[in-house]
Order: sequence, then structure tokens, then C-alpha cells
Amino acid sequence: MQMNEVPIIIADVPGSRDNEVRPFQIEGMDVRGRAVRLGTVVDQILSAHDYPEVINVLLGDLLSLTALLGSMLKYDGIVTVQLKGSGAIKMLVADLEVSEGEPGKLRAYAQIDYDILKQYGKNPSFKALMKKGYMALTIDQGEDMDRYQGVVELDSASLKDTAVLYFKQSEQTPTEIRLTTCRDQVTGNWRSGGIMVQHLSRGEEGQERLLEDDQADAWNRATVLMNSVKDEELSDPTLDLDQVLFRLYHEDGVRVFEPSHLEHGCRCSRERIFFVLKSLSEDDINHAFEDDKTINVNCEFCNKDYAFSEEEIAEVRSGD
Repeated sequence: MQMNEVPIIIADVPGSRDNEVRPFQIEGMDVRGRAVRLGTVVDQILSAHDYPEVINVLLGDLLSLTALLGSMLKYDGIVTVQLKGSGAIKMLVADLEVSEGEPGKLRAYAQIDYDILKQYGKNPSFKALMKKGYMALTIDQGEDMDRYQGVVELDSASLKDTAVLYFKQSEQTPTEIRLTTCRDQVTGNWRSGGIMVQHLSRGEEGQERLLEDDQADAWNRATVLMNSVKDEELSDPTLDLDQVLFRLYHEDGVRVFEPSHLEHGCRCSRERIFFVLKSLSEDDINHAFEDDKTINVNCEFCNKDYAFSEEEIAEVRSGD
């Protein structure tokens, strides 16, 4: 059968919407992928802070990347993608908490040196913002399973290129990724989207998987088609993710699977922070005291403030 005669195959699932990850498989190829679309989730996270636009764009891309990677988790756990740099951006962090039967919970924040940032123009490059540093992918699946962490240096020109390099070095898996973040032209709200394809090539564990000639041709076709997608298609609220995938791979055929739904969710609470305060030394508690005899704590993820009174701190000191 000729390639253009293969029909599109859609699983019996509802249409794609915002704030979800849609897994898919290209028919006739050992290629699988995931597409993500973030609407209110990315807007809630970015709007909670007063970051410059260039930081919001990068953090939005990181949220989409984290959603793509975290949705691959087969068990309950937390997937964290962290970038540490020596430039204007000291740290970017996003994580996704995965729990069976519930929407995945995304959150993120940035640590910025504004004195360095103001030395750049409006559109500094990824390398200029990060300088030297690394990206770490951490998977924590609780006490019963070992914690996994993979690290790659920030030697690439973009966040997506850094992620591709990570898969090449750590997973030996041919991977291609696209990410985009922008403001909606109508509402002004932040939107983010992304797509990732991977080749399920076989090879010895721990060794780079080299593709045979026919596999290489198919992989090249899959990546060329994926990179033909426009940024606005990945973020357009009026364009269903299934429609995006159909536009890209309808000649080959594409099978989509049940989506993973996402929401904004921070794990901070007064109880958690109170527990952390109880673990501090006497000197640390004294140093944290404000003039009004309270301790004020800000959650960097959601930017929510927590104030603890002198009476509550006395309870902390007592160890009760």
C-alpha cells in the first residue's frame, strides 16, 4: 500500500482540549509521540508572578516540556525539570505531580538576577540568559522506589535542544521536540504548547541506538513533518490537538490515545511550612524573625505569603 493511502486511525476518545497531553503513534513507523496544550494552567502560573516577558516565555516552554516528560510516568510520582545557570537566570524549576485517576498538577518558578538581566536587550538568547549550568530531570516515585536523576550540561542553543541532548546522552533515544509560549491575541492570556516524537529503536541497553537505513528514512520523515508545525498551531485555542496531528501525519496515519489532563496545583500549605519551621535551628528561627515578631514565608512556586505569629513561633520553639 502506498504511504498516502493509509487512513488516519483515531482511537475512541473525546476530542482534545486545553490543559492536556495527547499521546499518539504514527502508523507504519516505530515512532511515538506526545502533544501538549496549556491554557489556563500556564496563565495561572505565570500570572502569579511579575516576571519579564522573556522569562515567562521560557518558563512556559519549561512547563510544556515538563508536562510532556511527566505524562510518560506510569506510576504515581513527581517529575521535576530544573535548570541551574550562572547568567541572569539562576534557576528555573517546573514539576508535575502524577496521581492515578486525577489530573496532573503543574507548578513552576524562576530565580532571576535582575541586575544581570537589565544588561540585555528585549530578546536575549537562551545561552545568554543561562550561561554555564545544567538541566536535571528528577523522578521521585516515593519511598518504595529509587529516585532517578539525569543531568545534561547547558551547552545547547535552546531549552528544546537541551532536552533533545538529554535523551541522546541519558536515554540513547532519538528524540525531536518543539515548544512554544505566547499571549493569546484576543484575551492576552498566556498559552503554551509542544510536541515530541521519539523513535522506539531497538539496541543494547546503555548503548546509542543506531537506526537502520529504512528506520532512518522513516524517522527523518517523522521529524521533518513534526517540525513543519507552526507555533500558532501548537497554541491556537480554536485548533484541536487531534487536528494538529492529522495535519502533520494524515498521509501516514496516526493513532491517538487517552489524554492526560492537567491543572495548576501547588503543594504548599501552612501545615507543611510549619513542619519545615520546626526543623530549623534556634539561630535560623531568630534570623527569620521580622520587626513585628512574626515570620513571613513566601512560596516561590505560587507566590503565596504565609505569616506565622509570635505565639505560633513559640510553639515551634517548644517542639510540640
